[in-house]
Amino acid sequence: MMKKMSQLFFVLLLFLMIASLPLSAQSSREKYLAYITATAEQAWQKHPEIISKWKANVNPSTLWGYNSPAEPIYLADVLGFLFQETQEKIHAERAAQLLAEYGDLRNAYPKDYAKTRAEYVNGIPALANFFFLPPYVRAYQRIRDSGVLTDKIKAKIEAELAHSLDFVFHFPEWGAHNRAMLRAEGLYYGYLAMPNHPHAAKWRQMAETIASDNLKQWEIEDASIYHPVWLLSLFTYADISGNEQLDDTPFMRYYAEYFKRLFTPAHNIPDFGDANWNPSWDRYIAVFERMASRYRDPELKWIAERMFEKMTALYPQKGTGAASSFAFAYQWADETLLAQQPQSLSQEVVDDVIGKKVVFRNGWEPVSTYLLLNYRDEGEGGFVHREFLRNTISVEEEKMHHGHSDENDITLFMSGGSVLLHDGGYRDGLPSGKYGQFRADYFHNRLVARKNKRDVHQSLQEFVRNSGAYRPVRTQKIDFLNLREVDMSRTRLHDDALGYAWDRVITYLKKQNMFIVIDAIEVKQTDYYTFTNFWHTRKIQEKGANFFVTSIDSIGNIALPQDQHLLIQFLETRAKTIGTYDETRHYQEEIAIYQTQSSYYRAGDYEVFATALIPVKNGESPSARLQNLRLIPMPAFPRAIGIEIKNGKEVSVLGVKLDLNLGVVRENIRPRYTWEAGRVPYGDFETDAHFLFATISGNEISYSASEVLKVIYQGKALMEALPNTHGLQLDGAPDRVGFVKWRYWEDSVSITSK
Repeated sequence: MMKKMSQLFFVLLLFLMIASLPLSAQSSREKYLAYITATAEQAWQKHPEIISKWKANVNPSTLWGYNSPAEPIYLADVLGFLFQETQEKIHAERAAQLLAEYGDLRNAYPKDYAKTRAEYVNGIPALANFFFLPPYVRAYQRIRDSGVLTDKIKAKIEAELAHSLDFVFHFPEWGAHNRAMLRAEGLYYGYLAMPNHPHAAKWRQMAETIASDNLKQWEIEDASIYHPVWLLSLFTYADISGNEQLDDTPFMRYYAEYFKRLFTPAHNIPDFGDANWNPSWDRYIAVFERMASRYRDPELKWIAERMFEKMTALYPQKGTGAASSFAFAYQWADETLLAQQPQSLSQEVVDDVIGKKVVFRNGWEPVSTYLLLNYRDEGEGGFVHREFLRNTISVEEEKMHHGHSDENDITLFMSGGSVLLHDGGYRDGLPSGKYGQFRADYFHNRLVARKNKRDVHQSLQEFVRNSGAYRPVRTQKIDFLNLREVDMSRTRLHDDALGYAWDRVITYLKKQNMFIVIDAIEVKQTDYYTFTNFWHTRKIQEKGANFFVTSIDSIGNIALPQDQHLLIQFLETRAKTIGTYDETRHYQEEIAIYQTQSSYYRAGDYEVFATALIPVKNGESPSARLQNLRLIPMPAFPRAIGIEIKNGKEVSVLGVKLDLNLGVVRENIRPRYTWEAGRVPYGDFETDAHFLFATISGNEISYSASEVLKVIYQGKALMEALPNTHGLQLDGAPDRVGFVKWRYWEDSVSITSK
């Protein structure tokens, strides 16, 4: 007894010594160890109470029936880690007790409960939840040779573990996603723990079979809560199976850059797909430490450090699950790598095939502006994995897998430390909540299309909502450019079934720190349609005929800074209806703001929405800002749109060609586009460019134009393409002189006004 007390005293003393150091003086590994040590002691003291509460409120899971508590498993894992690090047997003794007693928790269920599910034909397994297999086996391996386990306890643990490993074969879920990888990891751990068991070879074979898809293919999930679950399981599987090639695969190097670019001013990874605010932050920290050390990347190290500081302060109640993740972070952290803040600004994340995201940003500080566009569709990869899941489990509402109907969605918008737009959350029921909560398209900051015309007496919410079942669409990037005054993206959604294509053009005006979002729909089928642009918020501070000032004070139970509000200004209002309705979103009461249009459209018609998203200070009147933006009257509308932006003495013009075939001639000649066919006037400017941004400041014009032959201001050419001879005409005609579009061109020129 005295020996145990002295051991406990030593552990507490060690923790107090580490914890007494200023955080800035502690290394990453010291911070992780301090968290783990404190968590283990606190959790051990609370363990009896947690188990008593669980027994008093037995609640079978809809998904896997017997629903044992997570806390003892992760606590045992953490204690096993501490034993490895300190060799203090008190940790091994406590872990052994938890492992040995865990199977006894089944006694809290009715004796005949095993008869309620077909997979319990051999009895209820101690570990019915596949999430628990890896930490359970890992804890056992860490203390097996500690000397604290009797033969009887070893036999009990191994028998219950073997039963649980065999249980996986009732549903050996596969594919490149988190649940499959957790199964593979648990099975391989089990094989290593009991290599002489009669079923060991079977466990290993199934582990290797399931893991094979994950080790050499892209993950099929688009859900930020599950990415680090998959990655952490993949990393540990590679380590225990001796796979030394994983870190060198193009997939892993890609994901390192992918998650780096997603990092937000809130020091989290944004929630998209099936995810909540601050998704799986503890696992992300371990993942970032691993990738930082493997790739010698100081920017990933910086992200791991910032996330740890922010999240442990935001969630001061320590958890055994987080401590379990930090044990890996501790093992993988490289203290010789000096953290370095990233310097990149607006960019793609990372490409237009796998990631299909764009981040606009002006820095990496907590007050920096950040906007995430997610245009990820289901894609063509991982076909057999997606089809297996689609035909095996109830996932009608998911973009396969764990994704939402969020194509072309503005997932997160932050500025000045405030959240101005955010995502809808995971779900509030199984398999989804009512009306597809929160996966359906109308829970996202995006355009929603429906066939038929809404009656003027019919509520918009009633008209657009349904079961939330996912409808497949295709997306593609049209363009992304970093220009001098603006960053711009243009992405397209093809809905072949409903018969329309939707381009979302986002322009970030860097100096003004505002966004202009143009949504252009090309109708492909003659029919009645209702098009609605949604923006979701928590509170409306002020509103007018064509604007709202909004704020988001919380996401779930997390209070958020209120230094900045969002001015949403609708710039194109002809025949459109603006309104709001109350909704439940991300587990809280929110407000849907919408602009909608119902009409009869002919194939080839265009519909346009133009919206300004402007961060404003809390309490700032929007009146001055509202005068700064106006549509430029132009004959080419709605196949092109022009917007004038005033900023003090400067005046800027944004011109976007919405019909990209405007300028392509009927004749089958090359080049097939001409200046005469493509020229569009935008006030004093005229150009055939697909995108134009120009600023007049005094006697100087600065302009940027993409896919352009010529830019004219007040009759004077600012730039123009040069003539070139084009042979090999497809109609057999002689060589012809044509002009080739320039990718983009930027310049500043002095002018003399008329």
